[in-house]
Amino acid sequence: MPSSYHGAEVLGLPRVASAHGRSVRHRHPRGDKDMAATKNRKRNQTKAERQRAREAAQAKAQAALDRLGEGVRAVYDSQRWETWLRSLARFHDYSLNNTLLIAMQMPTATQVASFRSWKRDFNRHVKRGERGIEILVPMLVKCRDEEEGQDADEERRRLVGFRVGHVFDVSQTEGEPLPTIVDEVAQGVDRYAATLEAVRAVAAYPVEFVADLPEGTNGYFRRGELIAVREGMSEGQTVKTALHELAHSRLHDGDPMAEGMPDRAMREVQAESVAYAVSAALGLDTSGYSFGYVASWAVGKTDEEMHACLQLVRDTAKAMVEDLQAAMGE
Repeated sequence: MPSSYHGAEVLGLPRVASAHGRSVRHRHPRGDKDMAATKNRKRNQTKAERQRAREAAQAKAQAALDRLGEGVRAVYDSQRWETWLRSLARFHDYSLNNTLLIAMQMPTATQVASFRSWKRDFNRHVKRGERGIEILVPMLVKCRDEEEGQDADEERRRLVGFRVGHVFDVSQTEGEPLPTIVDEVAQGVDRYAATLEAVRAVAAYPVEFVADLPEGTNGYFRRGELIAVREGMSEGQTVKTALHELAHSRLHDGDPMAEGMPDRAMREVQAESVAYAVSAALGLDTSGYSFGYVASWAVGKTDEEMHACLQLVRDTAKAMVEDLQAAMGE
C-alpha cells in the first residue's frame, strides 16, 4: 500500500494501517533523576558485573522468544480467539482498489464497515457529523434465462457497472466495544524515563509523543521521518509500543513495495516479536499483549515463513538490547 506510515501498531486485519496526529515533544519529569541513578549505578559496578548484567539481559530476551511460539499457539486454542475471529468475519473483505481508495481518503483507517453494518452487526453507530469514506460498489443485474445456456433453477448475475458507496472506520463510531485478544501492558517500568531516553538515543529518527491517535492505534513509524507513541498510556504499554516502533524503524525503513520487503502481516509479526523479547530483557512482561498481537497477524503464515522470521527477530532483538544497555550505561 503506498503509504509513508510504515508501521502503525494496530490490531486487526492487514488492510489499511497507518496513523497521524498532533505531535508534541515530551520529557518525563523522572528523567533527570533516572539518568543520575544510571550514572551512579555505572560508577559502582565493576566491568565484570556490567558484563554479567548484559549477558543476563540477553538471556532473558532469547528465553522470551523461545516462549513466544508456545504463547501464540495457546491464543489460537482459546475461546477468546474464536470470539475475535467471529467478529472479524463480519467485516467485509474489500477489493484491492477499494482498499487503496480507503487508504487515500483516511490513512488511519483500520476496520471499516457500512453505516448499516456497524449498527446491525456490531451494535455501534456512526458519530454525528462523520464523513463517509467513498468506495466503489458493484452493480449486478440478473441474467435472462436464455443467456448462455443458464440453468432455469440457477440465478446468475452479471456486472453492469459501479456506483459510489460509503463506509466508516471504527474510529468514526461509538458503542459496544469490539472483541479483542490483547490486554494492555499495565505493569510499571523500573527506570521508566531513563528507558525512554535510551530509546530516543538509539533511534535513527525523532521519537515523539502524539496527543490524538485513532482508536486502537498506539503508535506508528513514519518511514524516513519519525517514531510516534500515543501519549497517556501506562508505563508498560508506552515502553512496549516505543520498542515495537523502534523495531519497525530498524527492520522496515524502506519502500514497502520493494522486492524482498516482507508483507504487512509479517512486518507486524517481526516488530512485535522483537518488542516482546527486548521488553523481557528490560524486566517487562508483555505476553498478555504480544501473544495475541502476533497471533492476529500470523494467521495464514507457514511454519517455514515463521522459522525464517525467527533468526531475524533474534538478531534484531540482540542488537537492540545491546544498544539500549549502552545508552543506559549498563
